[in-house]
Amino acid sequence: MHHTIYLFILSQLLIDLVICTSEEPEVTFEKLYKYGKIEYTKGNWNDCIAFFLRSIEDFDYFVEENVWCREKCAREHKINGQTELEDAGKDIVEIAMMYANAQHALCLFRCKNDRLTSMRPPVNDPDVFEEFQARRPYQYLQICYWKQKDLASAVRSAYTYLVANPKDQETLDNLAFYMEQDGYHEDMLIDARQMKYEASYMRGVKAYNDGDWQLCVNEFETSVKQFFDEEQKCRHICEDKLNWETFDSANPEITIIVTMNRGRDVCEAVANSILLNPSNPIMRRNRLFYSKTYRSDDLFKPSDEIIEFHKRYAIERLFLEFVDERFKFENNELPAERVDDRLPLDTTIPINDDFDYSAIEKDLFTEGECSALAIAAIFETKTAQQKQLLIDLSDRIASRYRTRILYHSLTCSPDTTAPKCPHHSLIVSIDRSSCGTFLTDPNSCVLIFCVE
Repeated sequence: MHHTIYLFILSQLLIDLVICTSEEPEVTFEKLYKYGKIEYTKGNWNDCIAFFLRSIEDFDYFVEENVWCREKCAREHKINGQTELEDAGKDIVEIAMMYANAQHALCLFRCKNDRLTSMRPPVNDPDVFEEFQARRPYQYLQICYWKQKDLASAVRSAYTYLVANPKDQETLDNLAFYMEQDGYHEDMLIDARQMKYEASYMRGVKAYNDGDWQLCVNEFETSVKQFFDEEQKCRHICEDKLNWETFDSANPEITIIVTMNRGRDVCEAVANSILLNPSNPIMRRNRLFYSKTYRSDDLFKPSDEIIEFHKRYAIERLFLEFVDERFKFENNELPAERVDDRLPLDTTIPINDDFDYSAIEKDLFTEGECSALAIAAIFETKTAQQKQLLIDLSDRIASRYRTRILYHSLTCSPDTTAPKCPHHSLIVSIDRSSCGTFLTDPNSCVLIFCVE
């Protein structure tokens, strides 16, 4: 019987690859993924492609329907939660809250039953769900496409997987192999799972390079809005939050706003960036520069949207740390009770910028230090004194900018490419004419750090 159902599903897939809907609720992405791996093992490449594509479509369908229900019920729950209970006792308030939560749960049950139907089984293996989030089907698809001599699709699938798994050596080797084949061109490097905010951001970068400032501002602003939409979507489906450091770089959008004479906006943008990532030395320098330009520290206030995001993120982290630390069983015992086990959650999150900007007004390096480093870079060797100088300068930067950095390289090579740091890099000029200046590109003699 199982074999008959399997063959029927396969025949339907080969007839028409459409988005999986509630017309086949029992055929979930988990089953389709399993069948795809079976065909992969057998070397049936057409069937392999069909099952994996259908599994991805059903996964997207499943996620979108869940998000739709969560958004719908969240709106209703918010309205129900606005009931006035000022005169009620504590016990009644707690019961009312439980009642509202029960209504929320009931809304979700009904919505999912309507959208996904009662015939669709629940997710059986959470690990499979995680594999789809990690884009694992594309790792299989790239091989299936290659075996079918479809180079463009093989490259697209491999690249899509690598975006989420950049250290996967097997796929890196495969992509390098594909790039050596006749018929390959860079246009094949497509991320099939690219998010809207990423596309908008890339268009903004292109507009920046083209000098189209108005389009650039529009794209960056759209990108930020789409980022928050995506972050909220992730909350609805209980995924890991997006990393706002995705937007962290030299922040060219700030330069654009200045070019367009939008001083108040640039100060707000700087304040937003510092609130979200206070360890970025470049943004501290920007803050110092713009405060001297506009002569008003009152302009450097984060936007309400960023403040709300920052506070929510910080409070959530406190809650998760509490659960992780206090519910940790060791030898079948909980940790010893502490005073804060009984205290309410402290929701006071400071947003004031107490950084000492006068500390970074001094020259970062002396001319003698830059000369010593330049000599070491040119001759590609370091004396004990030069090695100690690197340690001292690293400590100096970390102390002045309240950040943590790791030494990356010291070079005078004109062919130096931008360093690949986990978060972002700090490039400092050691040329005599620009000693100690922060750069966006390593286009001269430079000292490079990775900022943690």
